[in-house]
Amino acid sequence: METITSSSTARLFRHLMLFLAVLFVLVYLIVALLRLRYPFELEWMEGACVDHVVRVLSGERLYVSPSLEFIPFMYTPLYFYLSAALSKIIGVGFFPLRLVSFISSLGSLFFIFLFVKKETGAVFWGILSSSLFAATYRISGAWFDIARADSLFLVLILAGLYLIRFKDSSKFHLLAGLLFSLSFLTKQTALIISLPIMLYCVLSDRRRSVYFIGTVAVIIAASTYVLNYIHDGWYAYYVSELPRGKPIVGTIFASFWTQDIGSALPIAFILSMFFLFVQLRDPKKKSRFFYPLMFIALLGGAWVTRLRLGSYDNVLMPACAALSILFGLGAYEVFRRTQSASTSRRGLMESGVYIVCIIQLLILTYNPRRQVPTERDVEAGRVLIATMAEIPGEVLLPYHGFLPTLAGKRSHAHHQAVSDIMVGDDGPIKEKLYDQITQAVGRQRFDALILDSPWFPKLTDKYYNPDRMLFDHPDVFWTVAGMRTNPQIIYVRRGNDND
Repeated sequence: METITSSSTARLFRHLMLFLAVLFVLVYLIVALLRLRYPFELEWMEGACVDHVVRVLSGERLYVSPSLEFIPFMYTPLYFYLSAALSKIIGVGFFPLRLVSFISSLGSLFFIFLFVKKETGAVFWGILSSSLFAATYRISGAWFDIARADSLFLVLILAGLYLIRFKDSSKFHLLAGLLFSLSFLTKQTALIISLPIMLYCVLSDRRRSVYFIGTVAVIIAASTYVLNYIHDGWYAYYVSELPRGKPIVGTIFASFWTQDIGSALPIAFILSMFFLFVQLRDPKKKSRFFYPLMFIALLGGAWVTRLRLGSYDNVLMPACAALSILFGLGAYEVFRRTQSASTSRRGLMESGVYIVCIIQLLILTYNPRRQVPTERDVEAGRVLIATMAEIPGEVLLPYHGFLPTLAGKRSHAHHQAVSDIMVGDDGPIKEKLYDQITQAVGRQRFDALILDSPWFPKLTDKYYNPDRMLFDHPDVFWTVAGMRTNPQIIYVRRGNDND
């Protein structure tokens, strides 16, 4: 009787865990589909990413001397070019960029599922791992589906890792190297991630490792040379020199582990450590170094990126992917050990495994409604566009890209890109940019400034006056991902007393 009761309880918790796992995936899919067609920014840098795509479609170079007209973000270009190709088919706007990210996020969920199903032979544990990654949506900044490069970067990494782990042939190592190279051409963090994987390739098969390492080295080196040549040296400035100039935030050395990971994924981390310990203890396993080095690669890449000033929660995505895979594998490893227990204890121990997994999922619970803009936000966006269109001359909206284009105005360099120069550069390039801004504001080039918060306040306060609030209600048109901000105050030219 005790055995039946325990087994029934275990089945109950198993079904509850599966229900919760599937629910997290469904919630993500619903949120993402609701956000895909939102006509304005979900995150404050999305519009500037569309500006990058517009620039590609117009045949202009991405990496150019920084100016108030345009400054590229500090990323490699593949996401923008791929989004431009899609935009050429379905039209320019936020939708094609988000579609690339959304499809990429589905790819990441799929590869996480495949990893665990392949290792365990069970669909159940694969679903658990994918659901944990879906559940990290909010702690990763609600970033999976927005018009940013991170989801494309991650799915290329996961696809390459899958080939290295499960396909033992030179051609698949070469293909994995191509995928890692494409990931680097999407976001430079891929280079950091590739180093421990190169070490694994050498340890597992020195001869075959040449195909992976050589492909990555040749493509990255060749593409860097060609892109730098085409852009007169500005490519290396933006993707290499400028990021190195951003200071390291010392407090994040520990807070990454205690807060970013420890507070959100404590059980996943513990189960990951258990699984890695089991792997390293088995000298017969040819792949025993793969998962430890994958852990170092993905969490190390996230950690190093997180240390830089200005980084946001989206850099946690590779770490979340790694812990999602290891969470499922670790939970399965614990579950497998319960099968050797006596019949009277097995049900209780299985229940314990399921309960622990349920607790980890519940820790990541978030309010999906807060991730989706409302009809009031859409209406406020229309008010913003109409307001800009009514202003007769040039309008500067420094915290948001592409939105001026919707009003028939010109977009300008995004404030984050300007800030990257101001923080990461300490030479003539920074001075030249600041001089351009000083002249444009001092000569009152713009008929109006629409600001979220003070923008070079010593300049703007001298030559422009706050005129009115943009919206009647202060709680509309806030971004729902990334830095929480919205355009608030319209500034107009001051009189001639400052001429």
